[in-house]
Amino acid sequence: MILSVALALAGDVYINGVKADVLPVMTMEDVSVRFDQSGNVWIDAPLYRVTVVSPAASQAAAPAPSYTAPPASYSPPATTYSAPATAYSSPATYTAPAATYTAPAVAPGTWWLVTEDNDSSGHDVELLINGALVRQIRSGEGQVILDVGGWLRRGQNTVELRDAGTRYGGGVFVIYVGRGSDSGGTVRMDAPDVRYTRRATDLQSTGSKQFTLNVP
Repeated sequence: MILSVALALAGDVYINGVKADVLPVMTMEDVSVRFDQSGNVWIDAPLYRVTVVSPAASQAAAPAPSYTAPPASYSPPATTYSAPATAYSSPATYTAPAATYTAPAVAPGTWWLVTEDNDSSGHDVELLINGALVRQIRSGEGQVILDVGGWLRRGQNTVELRDAGTRYGGGVFVIYVGRGSDSGGTVRMDAPDVRYTRRATDLQSTGSKQFTLNVP
């Protein structure tokens, strides 16, 4: 015997005494069917085994769906540009050092001072070269021979002699300055560039005289 059971009935359906709430569309063979006064359908199917599955258990057994949130959109950090703190300074003005000209030195042993004292008295002479005091020369101290190259420079030089003595007497007192040569302790001067002469007959006052000396 073949029995087709519809999905929708007035009462309940029982298969082998088990209430079947939901039945699929199916065909069962070798079964017996009976109806009771409540409209229930009772199916005896010795060839079938009926098992009731709890919907809650079925749902519990099913793995819970996992939700993966979509990746967050990347927003780059806001970049704020700050200008460097260093302020621009205009280049410093370069000032070259003032040039200082130094005249070449005069070779030693080439320019001399020589005195000639003929028993004079009272003379007290200051010798200045280019404004610098070289020596104090006095009557009666004997002959003076002095290398003055250290006070001279190449080119034009100023030689000044000042006699501050009083009560002159005796013979002539002469001071020479010029180019010469030293030969065994004797200075030879052919033509002195400076010749300063003082006599006893000169006025009893300060005698000052200035010369220009050109040194090649």
